[in-house]
Amino acid sequence: MASKINDSSRPLTSVSRLSSQDARSAEAKTRNRPIAWKDGFESSGARPAAKLPQLPAPPPVLSLPPPATTTPVPPEAPTEPPVSVDSDPMKHIEYLSSDALQGRDSPSAGLDAASAYVQAHVQKYGLVGPNSNNPENPFQQKFNVYSWLGADKAGEAAGAAHAGHKQFGHQTFQEGFYLDEKMPKDTLKLLNQQYEQTMKAAGQTAVPARAGKQRGVEELKQVATATGQAVNTMAMLPGTGPHKDEVIVVMAHLDHVGVDRKGNAYNGADDNASGSAVLMAAVPELAEAAKNGKLDRSVLFVWTGAEEKGLVGSQYFVDHPIPGVELKNIAGVINTDMVGRWDDQRLSVVDTNTKGQPNYFRDVVDQANQQLADPFDRINRDINVYRDRQDGASFGRKGEDVLFLFEGLSNPEGGGDLIPEYHRQDDDIEKIIEDNGGNKPRRVKDLLLNVINIAANRTTEPQPK
Repeated sequence: MASKINDSSRPLTSVSRLSSQDARSAEAKTRNRPIAWKDGFESSGARPAAKLPQLPAPPPVLSLPPPATTTPVPPEAPTEPPVSVDSDPMKHIEYLSSDALQGRDSPSAGLDAASAYVQAHVQKYGLVGPNSNNPENPFQQKFNVYSWLGADKAGEAAGAAHAGHKQFGHQTFQEGFYLDEKMPKDTLKLLNQQYEQTMKAAGQTAVPARAGKQRGVEELKQVATATGQAVNTMAMLPGTGPHKDEVIVVMAHLDHVGVDRKGNAYNGADDNASGSAVLMAAVPELAEAAKNGKLDRSVLFVWTGAEEKGLVGSQYFVDHPIPGVELKNIAGVINTDMVGRWDDQRLSVVDTNTKGQPNYFRDVVDQANQQLADPFDRINRDINVYRDRQDGASFGRKGEDVLFLFEGLSNPEGGGDLIPEYHRQDDDIEKIIEDNGGNKPRRVKDLLLNVINIAANRTTEPQPK
């Protein structure tokens, strides 16, 4: 495990900011107005075709009607969109939560298309694929997803199955899991327990182990159903300083819950196109910082799959480290999940360890917030109950310092309920616009940039001998 982070930071040159933070004071006056072209948001209809791999481009969601003209205009040569457009999370939310991606179930063609979209974006800014274990595509880590044979309701589609799930997040392997011969003993033990609990809840008898108290991987495969192959998407931004071998892991789950029996998509704009888009939007500015030598540690972006099955993708990543990103190399983990809704002045975080004690991110978040031109009014620490129900928990159980960024609950001062649309078909981009005009995910991106900048450039204490 990488050396822990000291609370005393060295002088930093701030990561460059775009107009979203430079003009924050003026923006605050119009925080809830609808998105318009002058906000720097470009509709999916204006993107190059190469940006929409594998599936057809979604229909424009927020495009304004084209201006009337009586003079023929010659076609212009295609150009790359400006960095300011790529740095707007709303651009990426629009695509990731479009009907064309059919709810991004794990596994599905929609999730594969989302992965390809993310990969095209990070490659544009020079990030590298770090998974040398998958030479065919080092930007991906693939794994097979299973469910328990006979434990699920026959014919129930993913979206319909999740419609009744109203408690935020999942326990590990709650509704799905992976199986392979390389899985650690503690993961295999957990999976045996989950199998017994699942069969009991379904009123069925668990198949006993052939020998000993625990079933092996092959035994579990015989009582499981393979549902397909899911994917973690990842990209490395190498650091340039003396601690470049240490890694800050920044993650969000890319999947959602698919479609219902009638084929209606659960688009998951907030859950979790918003968190995935915030990561994507942070890439251009962080890449520029690294180019200018302002990023000491490396940053690994991970968009996990099968989170909605039970944190499967993050657990697979922890159990199957990619070369150079073993646990000993990790110097902090940041997970971003559901950051689009409510007003744009509240946010909730988890910055404690498994014993409920603050980790080093407690001071980092407060410092990062104060660096904003318009700091969040309320950073609530009211969601510790969710600490073990989000992807960061897979790392937290291994002793890593984890920060979880979340949009908050219904009470602005802390506490309350989830958004009413959680795991419903109306979790669409329009709800984000109604709540805050798209400024919430933009502001979370600005805060995330500050958090990464501080964490990646902090001084370290000597390792104990």
